[in-house]
Amino acid sequence: MQILRRSVLFILGTVQICVFLAAAAKPAHAYVDPGSGLLFFQMGGSMLAGALFVMRARIRKLFGLKPKTQADPTRNSTENELESTFRSGTNG
Repeated sequence: MQILRRSVLFILGTVQICVFLAAAAKPAHAYVDPGSGLLFFQMGGSMLAGALFVMRARIRKLFGLKPKTQADPTRNSTENELESTFRSGTNG
């Protein structure tokens, strides 16, 4: 019952905010190119990708993944190449 009440309150609050934003909208006096929205998506995606790149060590730690290790100097170069190819999935 508690979850249902919270859900209803959340939905009503969201509807109330949407109605307020629609009522407070002012007419735009400028031309907005249809591609402008994609620019915002691109900026948001690149910010997310950058944040994930910076936080990758913490994300690995969160999911319990071990960081990639460097090539083992005691093994010959062919074994190191095969291992790196197997890990990355590419040849060459």
